[in-house]
Amino acid sequence: MSDFQSGGVSISTTESLRKLTEQLVQAIDCLTGLGDDYSTSRAELELLQQRLAEGRFHLAVLGQFKRGKSTLLNALLGDDLLPTDILPVTAIPTFISSGSEITVRVYFFDRSETDYFPTDDDRSLAAFLADYVTEAGNPHNQHQVSRVEISHPAALLHQGVVLVDTPGIGSTLKHNTEVAHQILPQCDAALFLVSPDPPITEIELEYLAQIKQQLPRTFYLLNKVDFLNAEEQLASLKFLASQLETLCDGEPQVLPISARRGLQARLEGDSHAWNESGMQRVEQSLIDFFAREKQQTLQTAIARRTLDLISDAGMQLQLSLSALKLPEAELQRRLEQFRLSLPAVEREQQAAVDVLAGDLKRVIARLAEEIEVLRKKAKQQILSQVEEHLVVVEDPEQMERLVHATIATETEQFFAPAMRSTAELIRQEATRLLSLNQQRSNRLIEQVRQTAAELFDIPYHAPAAGASYSPFAVPAWSNDLFTSDMDPLGQRLSRKFFTRKYRRKRTVNRLREESRKLLNRNIEQISWALRQSLDESFRQFGSELGEQLGKTIAATRKAMEVALERSESHSRESSKTEISLRKALQVLEDIKHSLAGE
Repeated sequence: MSDFQSGGVSISTTESLRKLTEQLVQAIDCLTGLGDDYSTSRAELELLQQRLAEGRFHLAVLGQFKRGKSTLLNALLGDDLLPTDILPVTAIPTFISSGSEITVRVYFFDRSETDYFPTDDDRSLAAFLADYVTEAGNPHNQHQVSRVEISHPAALLHQGVVLVDTPGIGSTLKHNTEVAHQILPQCDAALFLVSPDPPITEIELEYLAQIKQQLPRTFYLLNKVDFLNAEEQLASLKFLASQLETLCDGEPQVLPISARRGLQARLEGDSHAWNESGMQRVEQSLIDFFAREKQQTLQTAIARRTLDLISDAGMQLQLSLSALKLPEAELQRRLEQFRLSLPAVEREQQAAVDVLAGDLKRVIARLAEEIEVLRKKAKQQILSQVEEHLVVVEDPEQMERLVHATIATETEQFFAPAMRSTAELIRQEATRLLSLNQQRSNRLIEQVRQTAAELFDIPYHAPAAGASYSPFAVPAWSNDLFTSDMDPLGQRLSRKFFTRKYRRKRTVNRLREESRKLLNRNIEQISWALRQSLDESFRQFGSELGEQLGKTIAATRKAMEVALERSESHSRESSKTEISLRKALQVLEDIKHSLAGE
């Protein structure tokens, strides 16, 4: 048994593989006969069929940004392949599969041609990739890259495993978080990476809850433990395990690692250091898992996704079939009834927008309150020490040195933790409010779909993989705090022209004013960064709500209008169409019940 706990639904026999393969073939054949209206679902099922036949297992590396995901993948590959940086890096999903040599293909949304890494390129492969998968090289995905596929000869990939490097959640780059959520349906299991500083966050726990719904297996790694002593490492492991208990069926297994040291050990061929980094245990556990459980986990993941796709297609079929049975006038009436329900939805949507705007104002007001509390604390801690020097020290030059030394030391000691604590408090409040708004918007979207289902008396299936909205993310702080410059005139120069008493008075006034300004500048830096992140998070949320609701209404209306078009030709082909739809629906229902174990 590997270090990673076993879990999930067990469907590992040859018979279950044969059965799932047959179900996919039946579903694809069924949807093929229904025409272009079902082409999207059919294409997704064909991809699942291909992955199942090839035994291609997608293992994603997931987690909050800057937890070390790309470094972990580099360590597992034994190659400094993927770009890493101190800033959020991976903006594009990258799929790494087995190959006899390293090759890279870049795929785009807006064109069929691909880019590849030429063998005569003077740049490193990491530098080439950086132009496509990093924010610096491809800001906000302006190149319209859909994915990057890499082949690599690493032994870990030989068993049909595809490693997936994903964008990190929780950065200020909202589109990265969106892609991280969207990639989940393409994955079969995940390595979830956390680190001690900061400890696992509410954003990560919410993301893990979504992962649990969509993936049959998730493994947990605590990275960057090389920065901890033995006591701190044990405390971090215990805390992480306690946070994961509600998400796990049994006691969670967490492996402590240093991906950075593991990569260095691999590059240097140091087997002892590889073991000390914790990566040898991870590698062996993965090898054991692939040998014992990969196939059954792959089948479970594909079965889940197939069930969702078939249920959605079945609902569309039932809607069409129900509509076809109705007289044209009745169908028109129900379609009009659906249209008449939309103003109420729009009013609720506007109300949701208003609530969202109100929540933004409330959290901004809370931020203003915390900033004022922070300002008072800074005055008490920093300016009081400055004032003491201004009162006690007689020599202006010594006063200058002492005040500047105090400002330099106290600014860092006070504002570094102040940034983190204030940001965490606002993050919790913003996340709480956005979570409530997410629940409200989800209910609104479901209301549209259920209204259509009720109008035609058809069962409604809520998919397991629902839409997810990006929570508020704490901005990445700069360590560059504002500190004081020396007196522009210089004490030595002013000593030639002014008396000591006058120089002291002048220095006291200047240092007092300068210290106050520096304190306020640092506080406003915190306020501005958090305000910008709040505005962007809430704006993005509102935009996503409108887009998701619009897509839902458009898809539902289209299904009804298609049914109406078919109904208008009722006299010519009603019987033939009804038989075809009923047959297809029965096929999908049989497959769905079989997949669900009913």
